[in-house]
Amino acid sequence: MKYDKIVIGAGSAGAVLASRLSEDSNCSVLLLEAGPDYPNFENLPFDLKHGWGTGPDIVVGGTHDWQFTGTASKFSENMPVPRGKVTGGTSAINGQVFLRPLPEDFERWVEWGNDRWSFKECLPYLLKIETDLDYGGDFHGQDGPILVKRHPLNSLTDDQLAFYEACKYLGYKENMDHNLPDATGVGPYPLNNPDG
Repeated sequence: MKYDKIVIGAGSAGAVLASRLSEDSNCSVLLLEAGPDYPNFENLPFDLKHGWGTGPDIVVGGTHDWQFTGTASKFSENMPVPRGKVTGGTSAINGQVFLRPLPEDFERWVEWGNDRWSFKECLPYLLKIETDLDYGGDFHGQDGPILVKRHPLNSLTDDQLAFYEACKYLGYKENMDHNLPDATGVGPYPLNNPDG
């Protein structure tokens, strides 16, 4: 079979690109992924289902990681570089955090010469891809394909709750919405796994 466009990798960028390209009914699109594609939530393995994979647990013997390694400099030891080998890519194995860049990150791009990449210019596109199940308003999308949700505080594990309480005790501000432009402090991350 012949395709107009072939997208290699069904990670965050590849899946979005293939989806957008396929909106043109005159364009045939093939999306290739080396890892598995699970048909529904019930079929997801535990490590992907709940999105709690962070740190060493996502790279030790996992079938959903390419097992890449690298070094930060010529003086450092070899270290794991987690890269997802599954539909969803690395976003599927790294805790499924749906955290936007800070406005200052966008402004650096403007300083480097591209004023079309300002926070103000990019915000409509960020809103277009999400449906935030917890918050609305000017900084949260309501009609996008990616569902965004935060774990409620009463669902945190004991170690997560201890960290949260320690941060508050040390004077860190409580922040329940890390996708606001001026967000800082301690609170649950937005995730793109509403069922996990």
